[in-house]
Amino acid sequence: MGKSKQRLIARAKNDKFQINFTRQNALVNVKEDLFQNPASISAKNMITLFGLTAEELSEAGVSYEVLRSLDYLIGNFCSYNYNQNFKS
Repeated sequence: MGKSKQRLIARAKNDKFQINFTRQNALVNVKEDLFQNPASISAKNMITLFGLTAEELSEAGVSYEVLRSLDYLIGNFCSYNYNQNFKS
């Protein structure tokens, strides 16, 4: 690791104004962002950063339609199997 990166990490650890952003804060922030704009990039980044699940978002009040639009991001939201066996 380079000297510059070491300085940045040390400065971040000793920062007086660190923001402790909890999972609950992230959930509230994501809910508000998705309510205003269902295609919010910052909300999608928070979902992946904190690993928020569809169940958590649903309990927070995010609508079903928005959750379905985020299906590729959340994963395992659908209960059905995409692989269907077709008879010839």
